[in-house]
Amino acid sequence: MNVRQIEAFRAVMTTGSVTRAGERMSISQPAVSQLIALFERHCGFRLFERQGSKLAPTREAQALFAEVERMFVGVGQIARVATALRDQSWGALSIAAFPAIARRVVPDILWGFCKDRPDTRFRIESMRSRSLIDAVATQHVDVGFSFLPSDRPEVESTHLHRLRGLCILPAGHRLATRRSIEAHDLTDEDFISLGPQDHSRFVIDRIFEERKIQRRLRIEVGQSETAFSFVAAGAGVAVVDPISAYNNTNPAVIIRPFSPAVEFDIWLIRPKAARSFNLVDSFVAHALAELERFADHVADGHGMSDEMPAPAEAPRA
Repeated sequence: MNVRQIEAFRAVMTTGSVTRAGERMSISQPAVSQLIALFERHCGFRLFERQGSKLAPTREAQALFAEVERMFVGVGQIARVATALRDQSWGALSIAAFPAIARRVVPDILWGFCKDRPDTRFRIESMRSRSLIDAVATQHVDVGFSFLPSDRPEVESTHLHRLRGLCILPAGHRLATRRSIEAHDLTDEDFISLGPQDHSRFVIDRIFEERKIQRRLRIEVGQSETAFSFVAAGAGVAVVDPISAYNNTNPAVIIRPFSPAVEFDIWLIRPKAARSFNLVDSFVAHALAELERFADHVADGHGMSDEMPAPAEAPRA
């Protein structure tokens, strides 16, 4: 018994004729008859009886046909999956990203990629860079976007972009009318700091320490977006990554360029040992193109609250 015999049986059952079955299979009528005869021999019973000029399936053939149909449904599903895999429209993809990237950047990137791939499933995890690198190294996720490169040999890091940090101020702050903020402008200001687990904390602290600029470090937070909430409440000022500031719509927070530069690097993290998978490769290519546009957008100052409040009127004498 072979697949060709089963195909001939199914073709005769669905067309009701050996001649039409041959046309469907692109073979001659005698060839179909021979395949049916071999199939009957393997089965050990007759499949068709002739009734005049027509073939009528036996009860055994009808029972067998139900099983054959189930088999062909499975074969059809295999063919559809193979086609979808070739077109990168089927499968599962797991992505990890630093919290700010996961919230502000990944949704737009992912939606642009998955809206034409309805049979593809995605899992997104938000985690800090160290945990993200471990997750990629153990292949818990397929790809990651981090602010730090990997220091693990199982992982390869690709530098994508370098962005400059920004200063955020409460609306109505004395510096709100400035076009940009210098480090010395923040002398004796209440300063919202990121926690020691954030690499940028040490870069920012070094800038102020090298210039002997005093700040009042009253509040420490775990993430830049939490710093936004405290700044909006008027608790102080902060220096944050530009991704957290992207598309800020809170009128209580003013965003300005900061000097000297606090640089934030975006890295693509992938496992070295992972076998090539078309879906992952296609997503990475799409993500790189979208991140290029995002970086250009941020560099041009778009997506930031760049409207300056009108200067307060000077008091009248």
